[in-house]
Amino acid sequence: MSRGISGFGVIILIIILLVVGYAGYQIAGVHFKYGSLNEKVETTVRIGPLQNDDMIREELSKVAGEMKIVLTPENIWIDRSIPDSFRIYIEYTDSSNIFGVFTYNRKFVVDQAAPIQINY
Repeated sequence: MSRGISGFGVIILIIILLVVGYAGYQIAGVHFKYGSLNEKVETTVRIGPLQNDDMIREELSKVAGEMKIVLTPENIWIDRSIPDSFRIYIEYTDSSNIFGVFTYNRKFVVDQAAPIQINY
């Protein structure tokens, strides 16, 4: 008859859960940063037509830097050629190091467009 899990088994189970939880936290962090940057770009697209392209690139690079995402002006494309629309397209790679052994790499694309609204 089995008397349940031993104390050693409980310790191993806790260690496994901690390792899996930490790895999940590291991977989720990369996706959370993407969501935050996507939200910032969405806000910027709404007010973007009022700013010049260099100001937009500088602001987005600064925000990304605070999130530890490396963005260069070459990663940020601003498209004003679409009639009555404004578009920002960003492409970047982010990674997370898990225990110094595994690296989770992911390429992200943020593509936001909005109609230009003219208020009279």
